[in-house]
Amino acid sequence: MSLDEMMWRVILPEIRDAAEIVAIEEVLHNRVAQGQSPPTLMFYHWKPSVSIGKPQAISDLNLEACKRHGLKVVRTNGGGRAVLHLGEKDVSYSLFSPSNGLNTTQVYERFCGYIAEALKELGMEVKIDNKNDFFIGDKKISGNALRLDKGGLTQHGIIIYDSHPPEIMVGIMDPNMYNQADIAQLRERLTSVKELNPKIRMEDITKTLTKTLTKGNYDIGSLTPEEKLEILFLKQKYDNPNWYEGTSKRGLCWLSKGEPRGSLRGL
Repeated sequence: MSLDEMMWRVILPEIRDAAEIVAIEEVLHNRVAQGQSPPTLMFYHWKPSVSIGKPQAISDLNLEACKRHGLKVVRTNGGGRAVLHLGEKDVSYSLFSPSNGLNTTQVYERFCGYIAEALKELGMEVKIDNKNDFFIGDKKISGNALRLDKGGLTQHGIIIYDSHPPEIMVGIMDPNMYNQADIAQLRERLTSVKELNPKIRMEDITKTLTKTLTKGNYDIGSLTPEEKLEILFLKQKYDNPNWYEGTSKRGLCWLSKGEPRGSLRGL
């Protein structure tokens, strides 16, 4: 069955624990790839937290500052760099599908194209840079990452709905990596939906993304008891960010430093 013909399960957004989100992605990636769960588009908001990629050194973070701001630190099972999550200030999504033989470029062209279509329908004239980053003018509003293996694909992304204080973003990072000049750069580099058009509601975004990403072929659903049991078991692993010892210096997703972008997929 082609991706255009698939019927999607859509899970509506709720605020979730950071380790639970990472566990959900691991479980659904594997189950969808094996045909045990349906193709799924899931929306969610992270409880205040900071996520780092699997290879990223935890020393990239200022752990005392993270604790002071009430941020849970979670290590994901993929590449990437540190991302600050602030509950309903973000719209986060993950889509899980059989890979159907597609490569990375084809997946990004397809789904990032649909995301751009949705944002343009809402009046945001986005352009896609480097296959998976979304800019309005010269300001970034969204980023995506992809896992493609075991016959399955997971594309997840974040749209900044309300502004993130650059002082906090820099403050939770290693002070030897970031400084005051980076605060000004972040302020100039990022934008948010509310900054562009405060009339756009969060539900407008999820509704429009659902329509474009699934091509209208979807049912509203929820996690099954079997999925929840697997997720609960795996969450115990991801509750501890030291489940894997990362050594890569990477910095922030929104203002990367350290190792070059091309190194991100290497574990």
